[in-house]
Amino acid sequence: MSRIQSSPSFLPPGTAPSEGAAAPAVVPPPTRTAQCRPASAVASSTVEPYRGPPTGHPPALSVPGPRSGPRTGADNQFDFGVGGAFPPKPTGNLMEQVRQGALTAAQSEAAAASRLMGDSAAVDGYARIHLDHLKPSPPIPGAPTSLTDYTSSIPDVAPAQAYAYFVRHPSAVFEAAGIRVRPATAALVDGAKLFLEEKGFPPVWAPITVRLEPGANTLHITTLDGHPLRGTNRFVFAEDGAGGTQVRQYSAFQGSSPATSVGMTLMDPIERQHDIWRAVHAHLHDTLRPR
Repeated sequence: MSRIQSSPSFLPPGTAPSEGAAAPAVVPPPTRTAQCRPASAVASSTVEPYRGPPTGHPPALSVPGPRSGPRTGADNQFDFGVGGAFPPKPTGNLMEQVRQGALTAAQSEAAAASRLMGDSAAVDGYARIHLDHLKPSPPIPGAPTSLTDYTSSIPDVAPAQAYAYFVRHPSAVFEAAGIRVRPATAALVDGAKLFLEEKGFPPVWAPITVRLEPGANTLHITTLDGHPLRGTNRFVFAEDGAGGTQVRQYSAFQGSSPATSVGMTLMDPIERQHDIWRAVHAHLHDTLRPR
């Protein structure tokens, strides 16, 4: 276990080369691999990742579509390390926090309606109209920022294949974590705006925008106005040196409004976030690895 300098992922999208990622979101907890919550809120400039040894296998030949059946990611070497300032605190001036909190409440009401109406053209239509008015809400530079690095491996699969699967099957990727994509989306496109619908209590519509870097096998997710967190997530699909893929996810986030502090008191959104990304990494591994 080595300690590394974390990527300054609190910078907004387009700031090379250290754009971070975050997105804190919200999944039925699979098996926990590590307990990485910090013991205090002391800020740190490093993230301590946990990695398993690389595995060597011949390269895969094709990318399958979504599969059914158990998705546990038991041997994907998933782990994560944390750094920065924990727990996340609301950032921005009071007026901005009030604005973000009002949008979060409105989007929670829409999420509740969506849960009642199910798959509906009316719900998707409302989601598209509402998303048009939302602006990116990345972490505020210089403010205390919570950092998490997630890692996992996908033996026998090339990075381009893993990246392409995520882009082509976003609904399957997020549904593995109990998250529905609104409006319904067949594939991700650069600049897309979407809601990630969390069915918990209270239900949440967490708005995000996507930026794609196919040449670098990298996918960026940035939160939009009204997301409970200001954040970015950067997924990097890289060669592991043994014919497979190492998935590295850089996450950076802050609170967006007083609702963040309330949520931290009433529930454990950080553990929920870890569970979501654990499930996403497990799905990528179990779907793509040749059987």
